[in-house]
Order: sequence, then C-alpha cells, then structure tokens
Amino acid sequence: MSISEDFDADSNTQLAAVQVPRFSHFRQDANIGLAAHMLQEMYRMVTQWQQELQEIEQHSLEITASGPVLAAWLETQTFKPGTTGKSIPTPYQPIDPISLTTINPLANYRLCGLDEDGKLWTRPCSTAEIWNVRSAIVRYQQLKNLTDRQSKIELYIRQILEDLVHLRLKLED
Repeated sequence: MSISEDFDADSNTQLAAVQVPRFSHFRQDANIGLAAHMLQEMYRMVTQWQQELQEIEQHSLEITASGPVLAAWLETQTFKPGTTGKSIPTPYQPIDPISLTTINPLANYRLCGLDEDGKLWTRPCSTAEIWNVRSAIVRYQQLKNLTDRQSKIELYIRQILEDLVHLRLKLED
C-alpha cells in the first residue's frame, strides 16, 4: 500500500505516521531549576502573606480608632393598615447595616445581640441612634472580615512551616 492509497480523498485527511518516543539509557538529572523556582515561589507567597498581615493589623487599628465597635444587629418593625383602620405591626426583620440608606420614621427599631452566655438581648433603638449604631455594627463586621482573613493566612503559614520542617528532617536523613 502506497502513501497515495492511504489518502482519503473524501475527508482530505492523511494518516499520520506513528512516532515512537526515544528513551535515554541515562538516568534523568534532578531539575535544580524547578526546585529553585518552587522555593522562590514559596518565598514570594510567604512574603506576600507577611505584607498582608501587616496591612490587616494597620487596617484594624484604623477601624478601632474611628469609633466604637458593636457586635450586634438592627431589626425593624413596620406597620400595615388593618381592615378596621388600625395599624397592625409586622414581625421584626433584620436590617443590613451596609445597605441602610434611609430611616422610616414610622417604623420601630431595636438593637439585638448575644450576651456572654449566648442568650439573646434586645433593646429599643431610637431613630436618632440608628446612624451611630449602624456605623458601630459596620465597623464590627469589617473587623470580623479582617480577623477571618488573618486566621486563614496564619493557618497557611502554619501549614507551610510544618511541611518545611518535615521536609528538612527528611532531607537530613
């Protein structure tokens, strides 16, 4: 069978010759460049984490210096007109303090939180207090996000340190 017989005129494709890979009889050398590159990448990651931890600490200090921090939430209760003409209160609903842009002067507001034992507490919150309370809650949420990220970074650092210690011990044998 010739090459021209292998050509399929309908599909305009030609069968490709199969190439057999060549294997060396010599042992593969260790890839020093790859090892050095991986160590540089790990160093870069750790220094970025260190920088981020410093930024988190600075940002946390700025947040706490800007005002009180409150681990709580706001709820609102509105009123619907009833069939008798008397207003009927709706159940309290949580308010997202970040998206709060207006205060309903006809609504009731309350501040809620958990005490040290995990029990719910509530207290009325006047419309005059809403903006200050909202800001304190937002600061708490910002601090919580920062401490969550800090914990995650510290976990990464602990994991990489543990792996490096095990690797070093293994290489010393």
